[in-house]
Amino acid sequence: VSGLIASAFAVSRMLAMLTEMELVPHSHFGMPGTVQKHTLVYTIVIAIALTIFFDLGRIASLGAVFYIVMDIAIHWGLLRHIRKEIGANPVILITALVLDVVVLSAFLLVKAKSDPLILVVSLAGMAIIFASEVVFLKWKSES
Repeated sequence: VSGLIASAFAVSRMLAMLTEMELVPHSHFGMPGTVQKHTLVYTIVIAIALTIFFDLGRIASLGAVFYIVMDIAIHWGLLRHIRKEIGANPVILITALVLDVVVLSAFLLVKAKSDPLILVVSLAGMAIIFASEVVFLKWKSES
């Protein structure tokens, strides 16, 4: 239980950070409180919705896929765009990228054999998130 609570808070804090950076849309839906509290509510609602369709093992698998893909994206962004500004060692970033790709590949191979639905849902979820983000950022830049 404590792991689930910690994960919910971690995801909601990351979502709040992205919201404050204006990289994701946000609506208060009439709720009082801070963005952090709102994102915690959104995270819990999404988690409840996921439990309607998937068991905890599948939810954990989806979380692992999304987390590793996010980790790859962050390392790639650091390597390509701000490595020199922050003094990041490219060897460490490349090593992290390679290890992430190896772990993700192994995990996806195992899941392809045992539970291919995880691959389909992960790809669909990432496609929806990516498309939504492109639309939001385009709309934001035009306004």
